[in-house]
Amino acid sequence: MPKITLISVQTKNKNRCNLFVDGQFYAGVSVESVITNRLKVGQEIDRENLSRVIFETERSDALKKATEYVSKSLKTKKQVKDYLTRKGYSEDIIFYCIDKLKEYDYINDVEYSKRYISSQNKTNGKRLLEYKLMAKGVNKQDVFSAFGDCEIDGKFNAKLVAEKYVKNKERSIEVKAKTYRYLISRGFSYDEANFAVSELFNED
Repeated sequence: MPKITLISVQTKNKNRCNLFVDGQFYAGVSVESVITNRLKVGQEIDRENLSRVIFETERSDALKKATEYVSKSLKTKKQVKDYLTRKGYSEDIIFYCIDKLKEYDYINDVEYSKRYISSQNKTNGKRLLEYKLMAKGVNKQDVFSAFGDCEIDGKFNAKLVAEKYVKNKERSIEVKAKTYRYLISRGFSYDEANFAVSELFNED
């Protein structure tokens, strides 16, 4: 029968403990869970039963923390997962919370992406926005769906960014080339960058 070999208070969170079974790290649990379930070093316990006990006592606390986290601002599924992982919760608890939050529509990666795109598209092109969203853990299909629901005038936005970039600069060939490269670095397409540069440097 597996045996609890160590219960140690976590260094960064005094309200949680690291639980070791047979000398191996098993899970992070709250001090309250340890007390409630009377867990102690030397106790023999079935792993399946231990997982059930931990799940039952930890899930409400984890869900409360996750709900508070997403209530401050809309978060992606990955951001919630990373947050709960940092808090020391096990994977089954984390996925339970994510499923519940999705059920309540507190996690919606398409909606998150739509809001992000709407707030950032005036200064960033589509390619850069896609990269940033996927870096936040949004999958490609959700990003694609979000862009499908957003009306973006990439050429117009590219021109606005270019106008700001060349403000107080001489309209030279060198500045024209730098402006083009800058727009590409901001995620605008070649066509959008060409349009903006042509509009600005052929006005005279």
